[in-house]
Amino acid sequence: MGKKIYSCLFVFLMLSMPMNAVNNFVRVTDGQLTRNGKPYRFIGMNYWYGSLLGMKTGDRARLGRELDFLQKQGITNLRAMVGVEGISKNDSHLKFPLQPKQGEYDDAVLDGLDYFLAEAAKRHITVVLFLSNNWEWSGGFAQYLEWNGKGAYPYPSEAGWGTFINFVGKFYSCDECKEAFNRHCKYIISRTNRYTNKPYTEDPTIMAWEIANEPRPDGAQNKTIYKQWIGEVSHYIKSLDKNHLLTAGTEGEKGTEEDIELWKDIHSFPDVDYTTIHIWAKNWSWMDFSDFDRTFAITREKMKKYVLDHALIADQLNKPMVIEEIGFPRDGHLFDPATSTTHRDQYFADLFGLFNNKLKSLQGINIWAFGGEGRASDTNYKWKKGDQFVGDPPQEEQGLNNVFDTDKTTLELIFKCNHKLAKPVR
Repeated sequence: MGKKIYSCLFVFLMLSMPMNAVNNFVRVTDGQLTRNGKPYRFIGMNYWYGSLLGMKTGDRARLGRELDFLQKQGITNLRAMVGVEGISKNDSHLKFPLQPKQGEYDDAVLDGLDYFLAEAAKRHITVVLFLSNNWEWSGGFAQYLEWNGKGAYPYPSEAGWGTFINFVGKFYSCDECKEAFNRHCKYIISRTNRYTNKPYTEDPTIMAWEIANEPRPDGAQNKTIYKQWIGEVSHYIKSLDKNHLLTAGTEGEKGTEEDIELWKDIHSFPDVDYTTIHIWAKNWSWMDFSDFDRTFAITREKMKKYVLDHALIADQLNKPMVIEEIGFPRDGHLFDPATSTTHRDQYFADLFGLFNNKLKSLQGINIWAFGGEGRASDTNYKWKKGDQFVGDPPQEEQGLNNVFDTDKTTLELIFKCNHKLAKPVR
């Protein structure tokens, strides 16, 4: 009975915060995240499509309902994309581009981003915004290469992964591409939100700018120039906005050619305020779903070791660490929202258990991804234009990793951990 009372009180306090309450910028204080002078630790969500729902032609009613729902789970942080680059007929490339052509912006999509941030602010939710992408689903670095005459876009579904990776790796030696990306950063960061009349640089709703989603060297031969670029672009973004935190958006050693020292190096730059890792048991072949019991036990241990190995380095750097992506399929590797999530819940419970005062650097986790009310349009679970967004990007099965609004056991785990994290640190 007592636990229920405290849980209800937690929700009441979250929902009853006055709309004019002062929300300051998220800061780094002695290697930890703080906001309003208090520790800022969280279990949040990836909600990359927030700005697309926020468009006038999107689904603002759904956005409002889902933000209310997330707030009730004690969620105070979301991670989202700034926007899509380029136009393509390939099904894995999202529609509704922010930049249909290089340097040209769709005002309707910008309006959606403004609206999303304004609605998040009303609910005291902060947002990490990634400015581009290593992968094809939102255009990303490969789009800059195509725009600047470096070749046709080699989508993995058509050209194969090896060809795609080799192509993306050319971004770091493409001066025109990097200059165009800098102009993009300046254009977005210099914007004023038309719903709040607040410049982005003065909006504490934005927790951090993220250089890109999972920027990789994309080849061992690119490690030096990749590291140099991270240093240069982080310094440039900080010159545009000294109020907000900045991070690179990397996955950890799996995203730096299995070189954890390179991961350490790029987070050693003074303009990179905190470290990030992502954890993908399926994508990294930790899991074999045909040999589930054995590989699941191994995966649970590998996940913990991956977190601890990187947290130790973050501690050495005296910088926070956020696990900004982690996902796991539903039981039986099925995509139907009615399918149970027993093993995913066990996996997440292991992860949440790593939050403790001894592991100083671990400050946040963003689950991949929130599907909310969204549902696949048919049992093929393939996304097509006009379908609802469900959290899984368009090249993946719609229902692969996302958390639906009906996933009660997963959401209860998240709520309980956020309730615990909201308590004063002793």
